[in-house]
Amino acid sequence: MTRRYVRALVRHRDRELCLAGLWVITGFEQRPVTVVKGSRNGSAYSMRKRMSAFVNALTSFSNRPLIYIFQIGITVMLLSAGAGVVLLYRSVTGRIGVPGWASIMVSIWFLGGLTIFCVGVIGIYLAKVFTETKRRPYTVVRAEYGPGSDMTP
Repeated sequence: MTRRYVRALVRHRDRELCLAGLWVITGFEQRPVTVVKGSRNGSAYSMRKRMSAFVNALTSFSNRPLIYIFQIGITVMLLSAGAGVVLLYRSVTGRIGVPGWASIMVSIWFLGGLTIFCVGVIGIYLAKVFTETKRRPYTVVRAEYGPGSDMTP
């Protein structure tokens, strides 16, 4: 690691640290280093620790799961609205099995989809607030040129 790279990494002030993600978003050229493991023992990480690290990495660098929740809510609402149209057609044509059951199910599915949709919207807003409170640097300035700087173009 170069000194510039270390300085750029230190500018991140994350409390729950996920170095692999920080290495990627810092934006420097990376090269793989092959390491031969000397020990024959298994991993010291239990399944619980692995899942915790996975969730930490997923929630620290992506709001994609919240967007999926939002999309699931929209999908459930649209499917229940489509089922409502089909049920309305069937009730007009007189081909309804048990009266009341289908309309109750459609309303439950629609309200469930609406709830999931609203949770997704709130989650996306909270993700934006969370991202802003991290105060991660937008860019890493390699060098400054011009009057008062040490370098000239």
